[in-house]
Amino acid sequence: MTHQAILVEEIGKPMVLGSRQTPQPQPGQFLVRVQSTMLLPHDTYGRDGGLFFGDRLPFVIGTNISGIIESLGPNTASFQVGDRVFGLGNPASLTPEFSGLQEYALLEAEACAKIPNGFSFDQAATFPVNVITSIGALFHPLGFGFSAPFHESDKTDEKDTSILIIGGGSNVGKYGATHVVDRHASEFEIASQIQSIVGEDGLDKIYDCVSWDHTFPIGLLSTKTPGALLVLHPSQEAEKFVKEKGLDVRVQFIVGTSEFLQPLTKQVWECLPGWIEEGKLAVANYKTIEGFNLKVIEEGLDSYRDGKPVTPVVVHPWGEV
Repeated sequence: MTHQAILVEEIGKPMVLGSRQTPQPQPGQFLVRVQSTMLLPHDTYGRDGGLFFGDRLPFVIGTNISGIIESLGPNTASFQVGDRVFGLGNPASLTPEFSGLQEYALLEAEACAKIPNGFSFDQAATFPVNVITSIGALFHPLGFGFSAPFHESDKTDEKDTSILIIGGGSNVGKYGATHVVDRHASEFEIASQIQSIVGEDGLDKIYDCVSWDHTFPIGLLSTKTPGALLVLHPSQEAEKFVKEKGLDVRVQFIVGTSEFLQPLTKQVWECLPGWIEEGKLAVANYKTIEGFNLKVIEEGLDSYRDGKPVTPVVVHPWGEV
């Protein structure tokens, strides 16, 4: 059995419509008939620069996946054929079975959940990458390491902790901010406003959701205490800069994958549907694309590259173009 997919056949070139062999789910996996996949900035960086999958071509993008379970592998007892599910694909997989821009995809049972009642496939597809990435940043030991709020008893009071989130308007950066600074202001104005907010002690935690050059964010960290800079783009240059300057700053590339999130993955997915139903997490804005309309899909990816105002696109693989 084969199915249609949008393929990255050559890095930096337009994608093409092709076909792939439909995979069989292995233990702990199931095959999903993809109803919706939301495309995000890392998908553009994958198409244009090979982020995550490198030269493992042809590859398929799309990590936010929702759909209907078509078949089950062993060790998936909590799911059944026909369940409406949403989950996290894997752009770092050796092969593109765990990607959403195709008619069928595999999901790991540990990295997905049933869609809460009252929510659509599209709405569910807005959550996985954004939630997993920011939970990794806030609660994983490689992130800020705060106590994860899986249960009421787990919660701790972090209200006196200052965190600068760069790109707070991005999908992964939306939190309940107490202060807002325009990141398009001059570097001097930004630094002055931040200093007036945090006072003499300065900042020791920055979560940078958008920058590729991290020199300026590093300069915003206090020199009085060890600092942490969490980034969503490859961090080699930032790590090199910190080392050359002899700064006491830990730079960490936060990867929105189940592997990175371990050992928190299972608990996150057990809690996520409830958080959505309770309104603790909001559905992101999006627009839909019916079918594999290559021109419109490419334009959606280009908007991330070109720095234009972006409404993320949700693609319906089975829709009619």
